[in-house]
Parts: sequence; C-alpha cells; structure tokens
Amino acid sequence: IDLKGKVAFIAGVGDSTGYGWAIAKALADAGCTIIVGTWPPVLKIFQLGLKKGQFDEDSILSDGSKMQIEKVYPLDAVFDTPEDVPDEIKNNKRYAGLDGYSISEVAEAVKAD
Repeated sequence: IDLKGKVAFIAGVGDSTGYGWAIAKALADAGCTIIVGTWPPVLKIFQLGLKKGQFDEDSILSDGSKMQIEKVYPLDAVFDTPEDVPDEIKNNKRYAGLDGYSISEVAEAVKAD
C-alpha cells in the first residue's frame, strides 16, 4: 500500500508497546505522515520519552528509517465536547495547563493544522 502524501491520526498512543504504536508504525511504513492523540495524564511522559529517544529502537521502519511523529495532541476520547468535561477533570492536576483535549476540539485542531 502506498500512502505517501496522506496524514494518519492515531488515537491512544502513549508508549511503544500498544496497538496504537503498531498501527502508527504500519502506516508510517506505507508512507503516511503520523500525528497522534495521547491521553492527557500520560502526555508529558510520552513527549519526554520521544524527546529523550526512548522509543528510537521501536521506531525503525522496514526500510531502516525512523518513524517520525509529526505532532502529538492531548486527547481524552471520553469527552465529545468541552462541555462534557466535568470540573473534577478540569481541576485534576494531571490535566493542569491543558485544554482542547475533547474529541471535537482535537478534530478542529487537526483540521486547522
């Protein structure tokens, strides 16, 4: 499959051991640009791991190149709209400093980018 020129958004990528990573890697192998949605409570840990090269070995594609994740969006797929997010989540320290993580907000952000 040749997916060059296509952009793939994969939700649920927070490390290199799950289905999300495997899907991202397969799509990158086919030529897609990869962007991902990561659950806000693990977002900083995942971004730090990417920055430190923690996932480099697991990023190697079939041609020997490294999968690049072009952008990481905070995404909590439990909430369709910002109005669905309860105060206990908005005020949770693991969500501190984040907004725009509902499905509709992330969809708009991806569209704008």
